Amino acid sequence: MGYCVKSNEKGFKRIISAFFFSMAGLKVCFKYEVSFRQIVFVSFFFFVIACFLGRDFFEVIILSIPLFFMIFAELVNTAIEKIIDLVQPTFHPLARDAKDIGSSLQLISMVFSAFVWGGYIIMRLFV
Repeated sequence: MGYCVKSNEKGFKRIISAFFFSMAGLKVCFKYEVSFRQIVFVSFFFFVIACFLGRDFFEVIILSIPLFFMIFAELVNTAIEKIIDLVQPTFHPLARDAKDIGSSLQLISMVFSAFVWGGYIIMRLFV
């Protein structure tokens, strides 16, 4: 079954198929995208720190949400770049703009992560 053909599967079979398509997407990103691997490794590293730094489950979750947002942003950015490369393989100003906008999503997610983590550490040190 190709990706452009709508699946006729229903119910649980459709959920299983969707899961394997999602895993295939993660595998492609991890195998071919250096930036995705870097974001995953950084997020995992900080997640481990969050598990030790957080005083309770709620604090660990608060520190983890921005990390997952960074991974999410990188997946969206990579998807945008792949679509642009498929549709517009040569340079075009709108293609550049679309890629830059996708990249800005990642920048915003990183700034948000730094804000949450920095605020948490400041609160832990001074309050």
